Amino acid sequence: MAFFIILTGFYSTVFIDIKILLIGLSLSVIVYFIKKKDIVLLLILFFSAGIYQKSRTPEIGKRIYFQGICLDNRIIDPFWGELYSRFPVNSGNLIKGSGIFVKDIGFSKIVGVKIRKSSPTVLTPLFSLRNSLDKKIKRQIPGNIGEICSAITLGIRKSLPPKIYKRFQSCGAAHLLAVSGLHTGIVFAVIFILLKALQLKRNPALLVAVIFVLIYAVFTGLRLPTLRASIMILFFVIGELRERNMDPFNILSSAGIFIILLMPRSIFGISFQLSFIAVFSILIMFNLLKDYFDKIPNKWFKQWLILPFFITLSAQLGTMPIVAYYFGYIPLTGLLANLILIPLTGTLISGCFLFFALPFASKITGNFVWLTGFSMNKIMMAIEKIPHAVIEIPKNKPIIFFIYVLYIIPLILWGYKKTKENNLIEYS
Repeated sequence: MAFFIILTGFYSTVFIDIKILLIGLSLSVIVYFIKKKDIVLLLILFFSAGIYQKSRTPEIGKRIYFQGICLDNRIIDPFWGELYSRFPVNSGNLIKGSGIFVKDIGFSKIVGVKIRKSSPTVLTPLFSLRNSLDKKIKRQIPGNIGEICSAITLGIRKSLPPKIYKRFQSCGAAHLLAVSGLHTGIVFAVIFILLKALQLKRNPALLVAVIFVLIYAVFTGLRLPTLRASIMILFFVIGELRERNMDPFNILSSAGIFIILLMPRSIFGISFQLSFIAVFSILIMFNLLKDYFDKIPNKWFKQWLILPFFITLSAQLGTMPIVAYYFGYIPLTGLLANLILIPLTGTLISGCFLFFALPFASKITGNFVWLTGFSMNKIMMAIEKIPHAVIEIPKNKPIIFFIYVLYIIPLILWGYKKTKENNLIEYS
């Protein structure tokens, strides 16, 4: 509830002036002191979130001063949050400077950047290592396949040909090119399974795996979906180590609150919206259909066929309106493509890890990675040729969000009701 109230407060700044927010906050505080009600606390949270967002939004056309860590084509500033530009410094460096703020909605962009100081940090060698690994991939696997491997594993897609990116888009699999929650989950699973195979006990294996995931998140540029997934995995591991069941909705909300406090304008970005809506949709649908899953007798069939199908379908249904709104198309083959490509993505990432870790077998592992990337590309080319695989619609039409709200609210209410029923059963 707190997460949704904060989100609503942040979005309200598009329509509500800060003076109205300040008046609303003052009145809410006064009313709460007179009559202590939970609803008034929610109003205080709503107005506070709006004021927080406004206070950290610079005026468009104004030169602002920043200081933060450079991560690829952006910096993370403690006050302004995420600022996008082309910074002429190495990733991982701590930089100080100024720039003209030119864009707010979507992502915060600055131009006319003037760097006053740039100094290496402990992260700089990490990004140097990433560049070295990128070069290693492209030496062993030249051409488009190498670009695909580098984008999926390292998050480097600056030289990816536009036709390849469009191919992923038309198959509804563009998320595979951006290091996201899926990639983070695969990395966590691969490291954990490897450590268990080396006879490490469960708790130390969980701890090492989550540390590796956090390093991987920074290593690949600390993008919002990766940050969200890393925080969720961290909370999950904390719960496992303390032998407590962590509610997934609370974990998702906690990750969201952490991110929007650090980077409040990220809520207007496509990455934030797609990442959180995809996970939220999966959790809602799983909560609704949990009883049906429990009745499936064949565990192998349930784990390796039904569950991947369900997760992919849930994420596709949840994010389809967002994709339609921003990009102007609906990939009808997205479910089929992702059911095939997601396992191959896990295989490709695992193969790249072996390629990096076993230099003496780079020929064998490199050929394996190339074959996986080649297969992905050929499968997408085949799916792309299916008639009417993509429906094109007008972009930025508010009616799309209206339709989305009409079908998502009943699902949320139904899921909330099911959660209460399940809690009552467990309590009984």
